[in-house]
Amino acid sequence: MSRQIIPLRRQGAEQSALARIDVAAVALLAGGQATSLQAARAEVILADLRLRRDEMTALLSDLRSRETSRLPHIDVANANLIVAIVQGVVQVDLFIAQAQGLLEMIEQPGAPRPGASE
Repeated sequence: MSRQIIPLRRQGAEQSALARIDVAAVALLAGGQATSLQAARAEVILADLRLRRDEMTALLSDLRSRETSRLPHIDVANANLIVAIVQGVVQVDLFIAQAQGLLEMIEQPGAPRPGASE
């Protein structure tokens, strides 16, 4: 079990993204599915990023499979959406790589923890 303190959130902050991550991370930690709170948080963030990437990829596939609408402004909008989604997928892939690197660093025994005071 981790010896880190889990910060309490202010009332009304339960719906924040950080609170959602912490709740899921604590559940992983309590279930023995993570070695530390930091590792659990990284796992939750990775799972969320992968889910978002899958959603974007499905949307991209749908847009690419559509036939032209014969309305130039609709076709231009779809083309712009395709470009934006591809750029978004690239960004999410970069975030996934960073989160995986963070998780690997966290899980190395004796490695300094990010944000830990020296």
